[in-house]
Amino acid sequence: MPRFHLFEIEDLPWYPRVIREGQTDFLRFLMQLFDVFRAVIPYLKEALDKSQQHHLIDFCSGGGGSMLLIRKHLKKNEAQEFRATLSDLYPNTHAFEFVKQQSGGEIDYQSVSVDVTNLPDTTPRGFWTIFNGFHHFRPPQAKNILTKVIEQRVPIGIFEPIDKSVFQILINTLVLFILIFLFTPFVRPFKWSRLFFTYIIPLIPICTVWDGFVSVLRLYTPKDMQKMIDQIPDASAYDWKIGKARHMFGVVIYLIGIPMEVKN
Repeated sequence: MPRFHLFEIEDLPWYPRVIREGQTDFLRFLMQLFDVFRAVIPYLKEALDKSQQHHLIDFCSGGGGSMLLIRKHLKKNEAQEFRATLSDLYPNTHAFEFVKQQSGGEIDYQSVSVDVTNLPDTTPRGFWTIFNGFHHFRPPQAKNILTKVIEQRVPIGIFEPIDKSVFQILINTLVLFILIFLFTPFVRPFKWSRLFFTYIIPLIPICTVWDGFVSVLRLYTPKDMQKMIDQIPDASAYDWKIGKARHMFGVVIYLIGIPMEVKN
């Protein structure tokens, strides 16, 4: 399938915060329910060990649920050091605070807006990650993000918990529409506004289903990512792993890069 960069409602700056946060809260719940990133945990753990970095600097964090999943898997070994910082262009601070409490403070957050396409050189190094967010960027922006990574010589992990296919579009549309009505009462932290805009005025379901549909069309395949990497000067200074990892409920597309001097 070719890539189409249609608009996602969640990206629009005028989008009401209460609806955007309703979406990101639900997606956090859904990702935890289906444990969507478990298939890439071995790759991520290997990359963290090789890079000798155990502070994850996460961008496009949404509702923060991805990092709770990562922490759950990495902390199976209690000796494993873990620390993460969430950030987003439109930070859902209520969700971030909930995630911080759930993690016992091991996951912190930036309360101010963080634009990953325009990061200052003072951005903390650590291990940079983007979970379920890379498809939001047009090709020049996506390439610039990777260029910045290489310039800063930081390790990077990009993970997209969907595949690019007509089947995925159908599943996204159908499953999201059904599950959002079934599970919204169980999403935490509890908000009356989330119930109102789901069952009375169903803006959250409508916008979530549309954005889920568009996410598949916007997705970068492993081949797209490799082509992007090949166009960046000094990309050969990195050890890259790009591919797909499969699990019971689908596919995770991943890109992991580690600077050679760190790896060796």
